[in-house]
Amino acid sequence: MANKKEKTRLKAEEWYIEHTDCTQAQIAELFHVAPNTVGDWVRKHNWDDKRLEYHSSPVRIKQILQDEFIWVSQGNKARIDTDALSKINASLERVDRKADPYVYARMLKELDNFISQINPKFAADCTPFHKLFLQHRIDLEA
Repeated sequence: MANKKEKTRLKAEEWYIEHTDCTQAQIAELFHVAPNTVGDWVRKHNWDDKRLEYHSSPVRIKQILQDEFIWVSQGNKARIDTDALSKINASLERVDRKADPYVYARMLKELDNFISQINPKFAADCTPFHKLFLQHRIDLEA
């Protein structure tokens, strides 16, 4: 079970990641720890990377768009440029749908190894086609 300091660190990390406007000094004050401690936590546990990942994920962007939709549908003036945010989200989704050729290569190699354990001749026959397919995917991505 986590000790009190570890529980505090985890709560502070969650707050820091979710609240982009919150500084390390504010985290220290809010959670009653020394500013140097917060700085150490940020570096040791990659809080800045986690913060960026959290706020730039397609899921988070969709949440922001939905919140804004509700806000505007209640008769309020838009707080963010939803058109720009929507375009960014669409771009992220397109990138997410593309598979890295390296991933294809790893999968095909794994498939070749699997087939070779069952039928080595068939695996040898398939390998040239797998290489052609990989080149095809690389050409499509270019």
